[in-house]
Amino acid sequence: MILLSISIFWLSVCVYPISADPHITVEAHVGSTALLPCSLSKDFSKTPHVRWRADNEFVFERSFDGTHEGPGYKGRVDVPEDELRKGNCSLVLKDVRITDHVFYRSFVMEHVEATNTNKIQEINRVQLNVYSQRVSAQVGSTAVLPCDWKHLSIQTPHVEWRIGDEIVFERLGKESFQGEGYEGRVDVPEEELLKGNCSLVLKNVSVTDETLYSSYILMTDTKKPVLVQNIKLSVRELSEERKDDSSAPSGEADGMNLLIIITVCIMCSVLLIFIAIFIWMKYRRSSS
Repeated sequence: MILLSISIFWLSVCVYPISADPHITVEAHVGSTALLPCSLSKDFSKTPHVRWRADNEFVFERSFDGTHEGPGYKGRVDVPEDELRKGNCSLVLKDVRITDHVFYRSFVMEHVEATNTNKIQEINRVQLNVYSQRVSAQVGSTAVLPCDWKHLSIQTPHVEWRIGDEIVFERLGKESFQGEGYEGRVDVPEEELLKGNCSLVLKNVSVTDETLYSSYILMTDTKKPVLVQNIKLSVRELSEERKDDSSAPSGEADGMNLLIIITVCIMCSVLLIFIAIFIWMKYRRSSS
């Protein structure tokens, strides 16, 4: 614990960003295992001291004296020691929860012999997007993104639907707000919201609507938003569906046309045979 306290102190004093890697986004389904990538710039002969944090919350730490797991992450996180020795500081996060939908940072702590002090270097930043359900819709249709706040204890529900920090729709009682590009296309009906149903109705779905949507309920007393649901919306092209739909009838039509042609050919052949027999019998009668 002393080492952990000292480490936290140094983390607040000196953090040197060394990674040139861009911001990384990882998606994971609730209940799955997520791998948050992290790579050291060099191999270490000894086990390096590495730490992962989520926003301002401690997540996981591995040092020469063992490992430490943050509150809410017990038994769910690890940076395998054998991988860490190879320079792979990726965090394995098991049993992903909706509350894991946060921003993560990884740090490595090195001992500097010249000054006999610890130096903390930021290695990577990862945004973990956690979704609990995937909804699929075709272009031009209406999609319903599910949401249920019955488990929350509030009297006047105040709901927000967002894409990242962008508000798509907001409702408090009869008052509502529709985000830019969603005017006339989104709604959470007031009567449904009062029943505990905060599902978002999205009309006239377009290809650009394909993304991750988050629903929040703002608590009445604190106005603090509580994440309720993350929904991944997948949009199918209408033209592709039409091609798929038209392929089956086309095949059936070709088969039907072939059957008609064969039937006509058989009937013509039978008719020609009868005509030939009639002409032959008439010829025999005339010659006798």
